[in-house]
Amino acid sequence: MKYLRLILLLAAVALTGCSEGFPDEEMHFGTDQKVRPYAVVIEPAEAAPGETVQVTLLARAPQPDELDVMWKVALDYDQGLYEANETERNTRALAAGLPVVDADGFMRQTFSWVVPDSALLYTSALPEVLTDPTIATLASELMGTPADSPPTRSAVDAWLKALTPAYLAALSAFEREVVWALSDRFACQVRFRATLRTDQVVEVTRNLTIRHTGRLGGPNTNHNTEILGLAVAAVAKVDAVKSDLDDPTIEKIWYPLIDEGGARVADQVQVPVHENWTYYLTAGFRSEVYTSPFNPDQLVPELGDYRWHYYRPAAPTADHHFFVAEDGTEAEMWNLGRRARIMPGGVGSLFRVIVTARDEREDWVQYHATPGTGVAEAIVEFVAP
Repeated sequence: MKYLRLILLLAAVALTGCSEGFPDEEMHFGTDQKVRPYAVVIEPAEAAPGETVQVTLLARAPQPDELDVMWKVALDYDQGLYEANETERNTRALAAGLPVVDADGFMRQTFSWVVPDSALLYTSALPEVLTDPTIATLASELMGTPADSPPTRSAVDAWLKALTPAYLAALSAFEREVVWALSDRFACQVRFRATLRTDQVVEVTRNLTIRHTGRLGGPNTNHNTEILGLAVAAVAKVDAVKSDLDDPTIEKIWYPLIDEGGARVADQVQVPVHENWTYYLTAGFRSEVYTSPFNPDQLVPELGDYRWHYYRPAAPTADHHFFVAEDGTEAEMWNLGRRARIMPGGVGSLFRVIVTARDEREDWVQYHATPGTGVAEAIVEFVAP
């Protein structure tokens, strides 16, 4: 085990991120009759074989009475070389029950799924004879196998399954780190796919990381993120830019919905419309710190990726663009970020706003890391000053 530092400092390979976002034009709900999924949240964000997860699909369904939702899971999922040839194998149909739909057509469907005990044996992401040099060396050190005889996937799977949190608690701090280093990397993904049918067919997918890290109390366990600091900012300036929100010399009024600690302050805010003022929706997320896969001494904060959607209950088909770029022109999803400029629809206009935040650990993508997700919504009403 004395070679752990050397093992973990292996040269980094090129990493590419995967996107599970939706097209930019999809952020305005109500303009057509297509089902619009905006998030699939899996709790917990990663799981070990034998554990149970809750899968929740969130979408807007303009024709809920005609909606049929079918689920399946691919136990063997491969992103392919350069993530250009994704393959799903060993698929199984899932029973999900009926979705719940509210008066605005927003639907929620939740079901439980037990990770198969042999999930890490189904995947082609881990060969039977382990070839990843870090995984093979860590496994050999821990299991005591000869260095010239790489351990098999079946052997490592059985060895990790036999470990308990109590056993790890009795180890030295260094020995626990080595076990966690192996459990972090001995991982795969499964892919959930929902097919939503009305007069049009829409599909949405979400991946789940399978590994023993969370079960063994590993510090690199990923959790679903939490939305922090959701608020409307009214800035007393024409065409204020995002950086103006940090300028103490510029007058602004904040209308909080979720505070910086994650507590819900209000479900709805009334925002006075002032001529020549600029308005922003702001959000943050609770960022976890994790260890770099290439250097155990390097702690890396998660990055955040934000998606915004909206719906006008009283005027769902209005062509008014609520989210705009900093210059006031129609925005695309990619140029909104955590601070999104909004355009009031006039006094009396009402907007139902949804923000989805996903954490990013791009340096763990090669070890099948998938993002945690957080979703929050609120009502913003514009009123006379």
